[in-house]
Amino acid sequence: MSAPADAAALVGTWRTLDWTIEYPDGRVTRPFGAEPDGRLIYAPDGGLSALIVGAGRAPLPPGNPRETAPAARAALFDSCLAYAGTWRVEAGHVRHEVAVSLNPVLIGTVQWREPELRGDRLDLVAREALPDGGERVHRIAWRRVGS
Repeated sequence: MSAPADAAALVGTWRTLDWTIEYPDGRVTRPFGAEPDGRLIYAPDGGLSALIVGAGRAPLPPGNPRETAPAARAALFDSCLAYAGTWRVEAGHVRHEVAVSLNPVLIGTVQWREPELRGDRLDLVAREALPDGGERVHRIAWRRVGS
């Protein structure tokens, strides 16, 4: 099934398998490395929570994290995507309405995802317009937890 007509097919907890970004020139990158980890929770009441972290993140030293060097804290920010809000299926797409986020620029935005569901694997595709008129395509692959 490439675009679930029924939102119930998406309800549950999903674990990150991969995140790729394809550019117009054919180049493919992995913003959080070859083995990102994360969870996506689609609650039946419309609640949403998404968290993805990069592989091999260096821990902060013991003590108060606010006293850690800014570069170390920035590295953690750069290797994490986290937001929560509400979701629904609309016209074959998944609509994420962001209420809170690690990155404040996402708060109040709507993030559209094209779902591709095959068994216990869910790919969410997001298209991002580039300033030159092209687009890059994000594909985040998930596997249903418990499968």
